[in-house]
Amino acid sequence: MSASVICGDAFQVLPAEQFDVLLCDPPYSSHVHNNAVSCSAVRGTRKRDMGFGHLTPSLRRQTCLLAAQARRWVVIYSDQESTWLWRLGLQAAGAHYIRTVPWVRWSSPQLSGDRPPTGCESVVIAYGSARGRKHWNGPGNLTHLSHKCLRGEGKHKAEKPLDQMLDLVSYFSDPGELVLDPFAGSGTTGLACSLLGRNFIGAEIDPVWAAKAETRIATRPMSDRDTERYARWQASLAGQVPKYKQQKASSTSSSESSILLPPAVPAGAL
Repeated sequence: MSASVICGDAFQVLPAEQFDVLLCDPPYSSHVHNNAVSCSAVRGTRKRDMGFGHLTPSLRRQTCLLAAQARRWVVIYSDQESTWLWRLGLQAAGAHYIRTVPWVRWSSPQLSGDRPPTGCESVVIAYGSARGRKHWNGPGNLTHLSHKCLRGEGKHKAEKPLDQMLDLVSYFSDPGELVLDPFAGSGTTGLACSLLGRNFIGAEIDPVWAAKAETRIATRPMSDRDTERYARWQASLAGQVPKYKQQKASSTSSSESSILLPPAVPAGAL
């Protein structure tokens, strides 16, 4: 399996080759960017700088055209109010809109106090160019995603949880397929692909984050945060309490509370 992150504008630097799945988290709307805030007991409420520009009609159109080239599934994160624009754009580009699944996540209170808070983000699901019967590997009773969102310092401003990305990659792709992410960010999609035996090509326009993403995908052992999320995902498959929680709750021996780590990425895989 191979995984690579290319630094640059995805629509200028990505190779022109057939890919199976598009899985990406593009910027959200100008409304989301202009009104983003952070809240904490220590630092209070403050304006949140996303560190990158908001989604434009041109960028959405380019992403939809790329989505229509996917052989199979298209999975795109969106703010809740913009999902209809993605549906129209995908259909206009030739992709087949399937449905939208909410990600019910932790949300800060509505500071104005005059309306409910935004309690979810959305995952827009479509299908690309292949014809015939569709298939996926997810559960038949999936109504929403409920993974706990990431909080704290040191992460990408739009970073998604690794356990959530492991679910999405395993649901919508098969081993050996090529997953494309034109907004690679910190490389969560690429890391999930490398752990699950999928090929991956990502593009990230910010050179600092492109370098971080490539290093993160290639590095074993993983960071403590990624190891924790990987253990959380493994436990969810078996319906068990994650072992890192067992370790916090008791003083069991290290052998009893160990986490099964993924194998190292072979030299030259990146």
